Amino acid sequence: MLRIVLVLQVLILIMFGYFVVNIQSTVNELTIQLESALLVVEDMKSVLPEIEEAVDNFNQLKPLFENLGKLSELLSVLTDPFGSNG
Repeated sequence: MLRIVLVLQVLILIMFGYFVVNIQSTVNELTIQLESALLVVEDMKSVLPEIEEAVDNFNQLKPLFENLGKLSELLSVLTDPFGSNG
């Protein structure tokens, strides 16, 4: 009877050890993933001012794009002043 109790205790200890090792492995993997995510965030922080500058530059070009239609009309009048193509 004592041997059965001893075997059960050993099995319980082995199972407990397995779960502890498994949890430790999972925590280590999560730590690695978190460090990787934090590095990406730091990289984005360093690139963000450049992105904002590019957006500002594009917004300054917006009136130019709005005037492209007028420029197209002007060029078609200059190239075909009598509208003979259509």
